[in-house]
Amino acid sequence: MFDQLKTILVEDLQMRTEDVVATADRVEVGLDSLAVVELSDLLSKRLDVHVSDYELLELATVGDIAELVAERCRA
Repeated sequence: MFDQLKTILVEDLQMRTEDVVATADRVEVGLDSLAVVELSDLLSKRLDVHVSDYELLELATVGDIAELVAERCRA
């Protein structure tokens, strides 16, 4: 799931590939409040996973986001 998330972050949200690692802080990679809204929409469209922007804002790292998305995919 991390690889799919990384693809979305890099290709759609234009984040730097080398910055998008599991331990990277959400804000440090560029996931501010606007980008989080876009990511929420992209996750819904691309992966049919529904994660609110509020939930994403509560998560600290890119890895945390990947874990939540993976959990939602299994549900």
